[in-house]
Amino acid sequence: MKNNSIYSMEGVGKVYKFTLTQAFKNKGYRASFIIMILVIVFLGPIMRLGASSGQNIEKSINDVKEDKVNITELLIFNDSGVRIDEEDLGFADSGYKNISVSFPAEKDQKIDSVKASLTSTQVLLLLKTDVNESGMPEYKLQLISSDDTEIKPDILDSLGSFLIEKFDNARYEQAGVDKDIMTLVSSGFNEKKTYTDEEFTNASNRKYSDMEVVALGTTFAVIIMMVLSLASSYIVSSVMEEKVSKLVETLMISVRPLALVMGKIFAMMTYVLLILVISFAGSKLSNSVMDMIVGKNETKEMLNFDVLFKVGFMNAVFVIFAVILLFFIFAFFAGIAGGSCSKAEDMQSANGSVTTLIMIGYIVAMFVPGIENEMVHTIISFVPIFSLFVVPVLYITESISLPVLLSSFAINIVIAIAMFFICAKVYRQLILIDGSKIKISTILKMVFGKSSSGKAKKEVA
Repeated sequence: MKNNSIYSMEGVGKVYKFTLTQAFKNKGYRASFIIMILVIVFLGPIMRLGASSGQNIEKSINDVKEDKVNITELLIFNDSGVRIDEEDLGFADSGYKNISVSFPAEKDQKIDSVKASLTSTQVLLLLKTDVNESGMPEYKLQLISSDDTEIKPDILDSLGSFLIEKFDNARYEQAGVDKDIMTLVSSGFNEKKTYTDEEFTNASNRKYSDMEVVALGTTFAVIIMMVLSLASSYIVSSVMEEKVSKLVETLMISVRPLALVMGKIFAMMTYVLLILVISFAGSKLSNSVMDMIVGKNETKEMLNFDVLFKVGFMNAVFVIFAVILLFFIFAFFAGIAGGSCSKAEDMQSANGSVTTLIMIGYIVAMFVPGIENEMVHTIISFVPIFSLFVVPVLYITESISLPVLLSSFAINIVIAIAMFFICAKVYRQLILIDGSKIKISTILKMVFGKSSSGKAKKEVA
């Protein structure tokens, strides 16, 4: 005997298999599947390569290999007012030791004549003072090589950075200022001026730096946005297409209305989980390879999806639970939004509503973790739906307590269950209504049992 309950899941398995198969047959979703995996797998290593390049630039400058430097002579014109001699350059203790240094101005030679006569292995160095765009005085260092130079650009860049460092040392010394003191004086302050006693204690005991907090928040926000955007758009379009093509009326002969939407939700959940599992495994592998290439890296100060493996097992569980809970809430919302469409033109509006909510959550996830205010963190933790975008990161960074995290999860579990019952109650009516796009007020009437049965077609038995 057929189960006519609105909560019947009869036929959900058929819808699940069909939807998952269609998703992988669709070229667009196959491409999205591959692209998202590649982004998650390789973004971390690419960020690490960039950071490694920046962090090691000073080391690379001082470790230039002697046999790579094919510069034979450095000709210096110094109009900076800072006294520089060959000893100040420190070539003898570097990879530039074979470069001879000369000062053509001491022999009354002019810049233009020296520049015109440069050989392929000579470099001209101009040191002078200038004025920047703000009208402030500044020093300028320029390296010039011949048109037919044999010197590689990276060697010239390294030499330029090396000379700037030596020039700074010379001008600090001549001004009677120690370089380290000068660096400290110019660095300024980067801390809050005032703390309450509790704030100071919390700041002193923080496990994560400000940059690490931002990186964790950004990583989680990007994961959430990709998962929700992809899944929601597919559910909206799939539901709308079945409704507009009248296919839904045929399907309801053997499949109950709730099973139609739940089959799609479970299929997209499988699709997303496959992306995340493959991606995180690939991210772990790619970062392990990077550890062997550039050395082990424990920092969490960059966007790197491998960060989930570095925050502890229980923290990773909380992150995954938040993602799954958000997925179901937005999937139910997408099912209702898709069912409210009566023609293809309505899909843009339906997707826009879902996307707007996702973007608000994304902004919350990006910026709230960086706010050093316990009250703000606590309040946002109890805001339904949007709290899920941020509470895992707030808990990982010890900005909220475990009871607050669990309370936030409890609130959103109630929201997810409520969305399930709302979806079950209105979906059957939505997919059988023809005409213009269904308004929110009409959906609310359905939820509270006040919808007009005359507006809907008779459900196929």
